[in-house]
Amino acid sequence: MIVFRFAVIALLLTASYAFADEASKAAKLKELVKIQGLYEIIEQQKSYCQEQVKLIAPKMLQEAKTQFPGLKKTTLAALENAYQKFLNAAKPAWTTEEAVNAWSIYYGLNVTEDELDSILAFYRSPIGQKDTEAAKIAMQQWTIFFMEKNNVTIEKATQAYISELRAIIKAEAKKRRK
Repeated sequence: MIVFRFAVIALLLTASYAFADEASKAAKLKELVKIQGLYEIIEQQKSYCQEQVKLIAPKMLQEAKTQFPGLKKTTLAALENAYQKFLNAAKPAWTTEEAVNAWSIYYGLNVTEDELDSILAFYRSPIGQKDTEAAKIAMQQWTIFFMEKNNVTIEKATQAYISELRAIIKAEAKKRRK
């Protein structure tokens, strides 16, 4: 019985020590997230994604209006409503907080608390702060670079899709006239 009590006490102490270690590591990961500006970076990425959707969707809406001139006002209103639904549906289904929490978990799995102490020491130093600022600026420019490249690809794909839709509609219209 004494051995059992000792084992339970040892288990409880170990569990509370492990929990304290995890809480300490979590606090350090939270500090790293703040130092690196991860919230701002993720918000920026979400914003860029939304902007990309906003560039593409109006072109498709305009193409539908051009392709089918003389649509009734109610039909045009329905097209506009569908456009707004599309914009809302294209918004990320996750919050910045969820993204940061996921990053912290994945990052935390790959570093020990001692390593995290060293990483934080670096980011607290002047050169670490310089690295953080340079990384934020580079991330903005890098994102714009890829958005521009991706816009070209999406624009081509959209035009090909619209051309294919036109061909399908024309073929169907010919069949109906016969």
